[in-house]
Amino acid sequence: MTFKLTSELMSGFEEIDGQHRMLFQRLDGVMEAVKSDDLTATKQAFQGLGDYLIAHFAAEESFMAGASYPERSRHKSAHDLFMQDFAQLARELEATGLSVPVLQWITARVPEWIKFHIQVNDLPLGRFLASRRFRPDVESRRVDKQRTS
Repeated sequence: MTFKLTSELMSGFEEIDGQHRMLFQRLDGVMEAVKSDDLTATKQAFQGLGDYLIAHFAAEESFMAGASYPERSRHKSAHDLFMQDFAQLARELEATGLSVPVLQWITARVPEWIKFHIQVNDLPLGRFLASRRFRPDVESRRVDKQRTS
C-alpha cells in the first residue's frame, strides 16, 4: 500500500506539503513492515512515524503561533488527541504484537486519521499561511533535517 500526497491534499504551503510527503513515506514504511509480518521492524517503523509526527506537529504549531492563526487552539487539540491515541496504539503494539486489532488500527485508523486531519485542519492552515506569505522560522528547518534521517 502506497500513500501519496494527492492534489486534493495539497495546501499550497510547501513547508507543510513537504512534511506531509515525508509523513506518507514514514507511513509507507510502517505498512511495509506490517506486510512483512516483522514485529521488530514494525515497532521501529512505528516509532519513526511517531517521532516524525511529533516534529511535524511542533512545526505546525510554531507556524500557527508565528502567524497568529485564529484556529490554532482547535488545531493543536486535534494534534494532542491523535498523539494520545497513537501512544495507546504503541502500548497495544508492545503488549499484543501484531494482533488483529493492532493491525486494523495501524492499517485503517492511522491512515484515515492522517488524511482526515490534513483535509479538515491542515488545508485551511496551509492556505492561511500561503495567503499571508508566511515565512517559517527555525522549527521547520529542524523538521526538514529529519527528512534525511
